[in-house]
Amino acid sequence: MPMRVNKYIAKCINISRRKADEYIKNNLVKVNGEIIQKFIDIDENVDIVEVDGKVIKLSSKQYYFAFYKPPFVLSATQDDSQKSVVCDYFKDIKEKLICVGRLDYLSEGLLLVTNDGEFANIVMHPKFKIRKTYLVKTKNRLSKELINKMSKGITLSDGFFKPIKMQMTDNPFWVLVSIDTGRNRIIRRFFSEFGVSILKLKRISIGNIELGDLKSGEYRNLSESEIQMTKKISKNQKNLLVRKNN
Repeated sequence: MPMRVNKYIAKCINISRRKADEYIKNNLVKVNGEIIQKFIDIDENVDIVEVDGKVIKLSSKQYYFAFYKPPFVLSATQDDSQKSVVCDYFKDIKEKLICVGRLDYLSEGLLLVTNDGEFANIVMHPKFKIRKTYLVKTKNRLSKELINKMSKGITLSDGFFKPIKMQMTDNPFWVLVSIDTGRNRIIRRFFSEFGVSILKLKRISIGNIELGDLKSGEYRNLSESEIQMTKKISKNQKNLLVRKNN
């Protein structure tokens, strides 16, 4: 089945289509031995595609995992500092994997791990507004008044931020926070602006996918319904954007 060459490149080597476009514009892509600069269609079963001198092919199998990232583990595939990284837990998987929905070094909880670049882009791209929910443990008790104040949002160094939802739990040291942005360390910076120290930050869901009863360092396969529901969220968001622009 014909496929646009930039989409094919993105799928093969787990990069964004924009990055694939750059490879083409920089004369780094060959199809059947010829350098291309146009976004042509290719047939993966017939055409030979090279990127920067290497022949690329689609993986015969796609992986989708829910992973409980422990604290003190980097949300990365490799790191020169010799720190532990997420892909250390997937050494039996030979395919190149992507960590989806980054968590900082100290934080823990749900990460998605896949070799499907298009799926990863759906979860990570800000335009799809995939909701992420966290359990936050604080050093001091949070009063209802403070939570109400925080729920109204505040301007940070990189712009205004307002959580989708903040909810008290039965434990006064724990609060549920839902957001739909991937801005760097946004929850830690947000709480800091209100003088609240975080002792533990744990992500418990990404969209319809929940951490559930996974233990630290464990992972499970996503169900087909979880995969398709995530893709459906992006499709609905695209349709909403089209209607707004028309």
